[in-house]
Amino acid sequence: MPRVRPLVRACLAALLAAGLLLPARALAGAPARTGEPPAADPASLVRQRAVAYRMKLDAIWSEARAERHEARERAELVRRARRGDKAAIRGLRVTRANDEERTLLDEPLPPRLPAAPLAAAHTLVFPANARCNDPQNDIANAGQAEASVAAIGDQVVVAWNDGQGFTVTNGDVQGYGWSADGGLTFTDGGAPPHPPAYPGFYWTSDPVLTVNERTGDFWYCGLANPDPTHNAIAVARGRFSSGVFAFDSVFIVRSAVSSSFVLDKQWITCDSSAGGLYVTYTEFGTTDNIDFQRSTDGGRTWSAPVAISSAGDAGRVQGSRIVVAGDGAVHAAWYAVDAVTDEDDLRYRRSTNRGASFGAEVTPVKFNSQFGTGAPGFNRERGVNFPSLTVDRTTGPHRGRAYLAWQECWHFLGTALPPAGATNLSEVENNGSAAGATAFTPGQTLRGTLTPAGSVTDQDWFACPLAAGKNLVVWADSVTLGAWYLRLLAPDGVQRLCLGGNPSGGANNYAYWTFTAPVSGTYYLRMLEVSPVTIGYRIRTALGVRGSERGRDQRDAFVAWTDDGAAWSAPVRVNDDAVGYDNWLPELGAGSDGCVYATWYDHRDDPWGSTTNVYLSRSCDGGATWAASRAVSSAPSNFTTSGTNIAPNMGDYAHVASSGTKLYPVWADGRSVTSVDVWSAVVPLTAGIATTPPDTVVNAPGTATFGWTLTSDNPLFAGNYGVALSSERAWPLPAASSVTLGNGSSTLPGGAAAGVWWSADVVVPDTAASGPNRIGLTLTSPGGVVLARSFFTVTAAAIAVGVGGAPATTLSLGASRPNPAFGEARLAFTLPHAGRVRLTIYDLTGARVRTLHDGVAPAGLTTAAWDGRDERGRGVRAGAYFYRLEFEGQSLARRLVYMR
Repeated sequence: MPRVRPLVRACLAALLAAGLLLPARALAGAPARTGEPPAADPASLVRQRAVAYRMKLDAIWSEARAERHEARERAELVRRARRGDKAAIRGLRVTRANDEERTLLDEPLPPRLPAAPLAAAHTLVFPANARCNDPQNDIANAGQAEASVAAIGDQVVVAWNDGQGFTVTNGDVQGYGWSADGGLTFTDGGAPPHPPAYPGFYWTSDPVLTVNERTGDFWYCGLANPDPTHNAIAVARGRFSSGVFAFDSVFIVRSAVSSSFVLDKQWITCDSSAGGLYVTYTEFGTTDNIDFQRSTDGGRTWSAPVAISSAGDAGRVQGSRIVVAGDGAVHAAWYAVDAVTDEDDLRYRRSTNRGASFGAEVTPVKFNSQFGTGAPGFNRERGVNFPSLTVDRTTGPHRGRAYLAWQECWHFLGTALPPAGATNLSEVENNGSAAGATAFTPGQTLRGTLTPAGSVTDQDWFACPLAAGKNLVVWADSVTLGAWYLRLLAPDGVQRLCLGGNPSGGANNYAYWTFTAPVSGTYYLRMLEVSPVTIGYRIRTALGVRGSERGRDQRDAFVAWTDDGAAWSAPVRVNDDAVGYDNWLPELGAGSDGCVYATWYDHRDDPWGSTTNVYLSRSCDGGATWAASRAVSSAPSNFTTSGTNIAPNMGDYAHVASSGTKLYPVWADGRSVTSVDVWSAVVPLTAGIATTPPDTVVNAPGTATFGWTLTSDNPLFAGNYGVALSSERAWPLPAASSVTLGNGSSTLPGGAAAGVWWSADVVVPDTAASGPNRIGLTLTSPGGVVLARSFFTVTAAAIAVGVGGAPATTLSLGASRPNPAFGEARLAFTLPHAGRVRLTIYDLTGARVRTLHDGVAPAGLTTAAWDGRDERGRGVRAGAYFYRLEFEGQSLARRLVYMR
């Protein structure tokens, strides 16, 4: 816990440990789950829930505590290293934050799991990936994580936590990079500047970016230490000039005395329409709540902090997000531990007056949280469950809709673990490796002792066969004080799937998590002692049965939405992997195409679910349905084997932003063996009209067929794009329709769109007066946003027939005879008088195929024949073609179909 309210928290911890302070549902008990035997020991189930509640609170409080603890540890190593302490120098170069397993056991890096092919449904097409940080001058295991991104068009800025800062006393543990070419390449900018008034200032954690799209100002917001006794939230302003990004100002949002207040997990957004800046964060102090502040003068001054979380949630909130809509409405959401039920809550409030006041607090969703472990390879012994939030600011049909995302597990807290003293299984030495693991079956209580020998730590292994889809629940509920880890390892005995424990050796001495087996096999529990004391332990295990809850396994990603800030939709699952694969840290971004996009770490691409790719899905109907997901990372990450000196190695958030034409997901990436870096992807969202028919003359009455080349640059998702014709004059037009574009109409990386041909008939009615008519084509995205319009002119020409068989006095072009044509097509045209004329065949792309006539023709009727050959005498392919007549500045066109 942070160093605040020590007496209150000490009392709370004592009550929880004694089982005297419990959630109401825990006190009342709970009915048995479907297909699950009733609890044999109701008191044990009550205690399970009390421990779960305590662990959730610890996960919230540990964020601020861990950041400061790690900073102090690294500063001490630097001081020792400067005195020549070789162990400290080694620690700076190779140790991992909060990963004493490898340090104390002196384990070599385990073999890297071979990259597996992506899921069968995924075709190997990726958007452009780029590393945002430059690791060239970093120590080997300097990690980067918790990435954030903001963009205007091709100007992109990315920020991250940076472990290289640990190598210098009071070094900046944050960094940023920028791109002026649309995210294809990045320049590492180092750390943001410091405010001159604070000579001891340094950036500590949790960087977040936003941008004022109207002014071009990028805003960087992060946690900082202004001096040794204070912690703060600060912002830095920067912009691009001549293709180069630089910061120009730094301001303090709020500073707090660290012995009384700790500020944590801030988020920032900018109102581009009015210029306001809005920040939310967690205040660990007298009330422990989510605070809100705003600035209306470019970050120079800030309003007084206002608590937007309810007093009833004090001490149980964390991980706020804030966004602003196009109309200036401000949306805020955060995570809250539920004090009554097994489920936790996402809270939400909206302001319709640019943050001057907020409406009532709403609970959009209650969900089951996996609080006791992160994703496979995660190197912190608790899970995080913060929401993501975005809002549609387009002109589409869902403008103003707010979307909320979170991750959710099955309801494992309802599982009855065996009562104390029942079905005991003691470890069988020598079980210090996978080869000697003590075999157990779920339902047994595992007991043992870890005894260090000098500087060598002890570990006990247990082996458990699990069938695919089975849910293992593990609770280490009775461990003597000391530092320890409890891991679940894959059937190879190396890949790390779950992690719990008490590495600090403090009073929160529990591990509690669930795991769903993706494939059948023997999985391993490893109990590891990391402090020089003897540790006795008891681990209860059980097979749990899922009921009707939304979560299917250890974690799925869900989204809900609201239009009015009060009524929320039912949650919709966005990931489409099989049961047993983890889905971690979902993030949302509203695209400029009116679709909402979701990313997450997805573990489907190796059998055990131990490696991860970043996957992406989208909804173009306002969040009701989601497209089949696609990987946006072009290489998998194995966080078991990727070195980092930061915990958590993946961070506890990623990010995604949309510019006018592109989507930019960013994430912590472990594809490098030596360190975790920050990578980004570029997903084009543009579609357009590549070719438009030329201005044309058509006889009245008559019909002409016209065609357009339509393109989409989106490499991942095909969609139905709306096409509709408009006319300045009251001519009959075909009904609006749609055409499928994307995911195949583009060439990657960075290639030109191949294009899709779309054609329609324009009818010139017999009532049409001579003269021009402006015809337009409108292309609309699958999300209902108009992407492009294109216009050309069709001029109506009245047909005047000569008297007594005299030649017509108006230019005309007849239909092909026959049409479709087989072998030969006969084309007739009429000239009002003799003159030079050209008759040409074109394919649907507008390329010339054959010139049939180019010279003087007499007045009246002339007939030409086309034998289906091009200029070189080669037979053309069967299909649709155009023929065009040009005479004295006028042109007429018709379509024919040639069959072979």
